[in-house]
Amino acid sequence: MQNDMKSTIQAAVADAVEKATGRQLELLGRQLELLEKVVQFLGIEPGPTRVASAPKRASVPSPAPKRPSSVPVRKWVKPEAAPKPTRTKAAPQARRGRPRAAGRATTVAAPNSSPSPATSVAYEVGQEVRYKQGRGSFSAKVKSIDAKAKTVTVERVSDNKQVVRPFDKVTPA
Repeated sequence: MQNDMKSTIQAAVADAVEKATGRQLELLGRQLELLEKVVQFLGIEPGPTRVASAPKRASVPSPAPKRPSSVPVRKWVKPEAAPKPTRTKAAPQARRGRPRAAGRATTVAAPNSSPSPATSVAYEVGQEVRYKQGRGSFSAKVKSIDAKAKTVTVERVSDNKQVVRPFDKVTPA
């Protein structure tokens, strides 16, 4: 009984496989016809070997042959650009950003070595002056003078606020 059942199953499977391969061959046949038409249209001569039926599979797939380790793997290499023409004279490189304080350093160093004209100007209490703070310039009156620290305390005319400023930021009005 088992033998009959086994042979029945085998027959059914073989029949199903045969139908499936027959359908695949039919589809392959249609594709081959289309390929032959394309070949004729392009004017290419077909090769000597034609496949009439689908190739049979090997029962055990063979592993891909390994490459010997001595054979280098070819990798994609970016094509090199043509070398740029060399310049005969080096162009000066433009600097970006704020310029160095080289010019300012010399003017700052000079007052330390000799008495500056700002210190020689004697401010008097109540004198009208102008002083710089931030981006603005303001009118003010002198309130007090500190010669040792070289600063002047001034009172703004606009809002009566008292501000301490160095001598070099204050000018007589």
